[in-house]
Amino acid sequence: MREWAISYFGSKGSGLRLGVKDLIDVEGTLTSAGSRLVFTRAIPAASDAPLLWGARDQGAQIVAKTNLNELAFGATGVNPWFGTPSNPLNPDLIPGGSSSGSAVGVATGELDVAFGSDTGGSIRIPSACCGVFGLKTTFGRIPLGGVWPLAPSLDTVGPMASDSTKLALGMRMLEPEFMSRSLSKPKIAILTGSGPAEQLTLIERILVMLQLEVDRVADPGLGSAWEAGLCVMMVEALESNRTLLAESHRLDPAIVARFEKARNYGLKDIERAAAAKSIFQSNLGDLFARHDFLALPTLKVPVPTFREAKAAPLNANTLPFNLVGLPAVSIPVFLGGGLRSRLELRREYAPMGFCGDGVEPMPLSVQVVGKPGSEEELVGLAQILEERLGDV
Repeated sequence: MREWAISYFGSKGSGLRLGVKDLIDVEGTLTSAGSRLVFTRAIPAASDAPLLWGARDQGAQIVAKTNLNELAFGATGVNPWFGTPSNPLNPDLIPGGSSSGSAVGVATGELDVAFGSDTGGSIRIPSACCGVFGLKTTFGRIPLGGVWPLAPSLDTVGPMASDSTKLALGMRMLEPEFMSRSLSKPKIAILTGSGPAEQLTLIERILVMLQLEVDRVADPGLGSAWEAGLCVMMVEALESNRTLLAESHRLDPAIVARFEKARNYGLKDIERAAAAKSIFQSNLGDLFARHDFLALPTLKVPVPTFREAKAAPLNANTLPFNLVGLPAVSIPVFLGGGLRSRLELRREYAPMGFCGDGVEPMPLSVQVVGKPGSEEELVGLAQILEERLGDV
């Protein structure tokens, strides 16, 4: 059973196998947005979403419409209507969401590339949970016509892949002229307070070991930016999906509860969010004046079990960058074998938890954030990190 796919078409050619999150229109298919209610109202899409034109021109095979949290309004990957994709690294842990099916399809090797959407972390979080690469693009870079909206001022679409080479190919499907490039001596700032001290030290040691220039910098205001982003996302999500609430009994109760919470935000909250966004943008501007990239854990906490997931701050390190529209890539770092030995890590140290075998640690997902429009450099850095880690 492929619970990572809501609609599965199979592989019928030699082109790259592409999965498309099922809130993106594919000609002749129903778009469910992960919702039973939306699915029953849907009619076949008259045309592809424009973001798929490049993939079609390059001969990609659209193998499946991939699963997601209902309406993309969640970070766990749980879907009560179409099933929840199983995390291939550890089935006791969540796959992450909302682009859960895209991450799992890539992680199992059934997809070469998948497209996901990212409003508050929905590409980066499942990538971190499943040990794959995921790129959140600069706000407005990829056209969103034919994409079911969640929060229009935060929504983005980007690629997910099992390695950085395929990640670049995924961007090329979205932008046929895309070419990754590497900076000669990139300067990377690690954000203090963005995770447990031991984990930040580990990220620093890995980057230094890979001969990159690293600096520790003060928290630019992640907490305030997260609160502001949450306000914006909730208010806009309620507005985007208001017509569905007349039949709220046909929606996941967890989603309905989020909409009810969204009703509590008022004008003063929106004004405070705008002020916090302005401060965060200014602080980031100061950092980017001296650094090329920012680095922090994709997740502040270990990948949670299903029971733990409700209380886990899954988007604490991702949503702030949606608020200001910056691109970011999640890069998996596998901590077994030679790297564990090289860094002299304790056998029991597993910052993201253990794989299903209870022996190997889950991969550490490092999120690297760039300046607006720096996807080429972000993918280039991901390729450098993967290549150098492969030599350890």
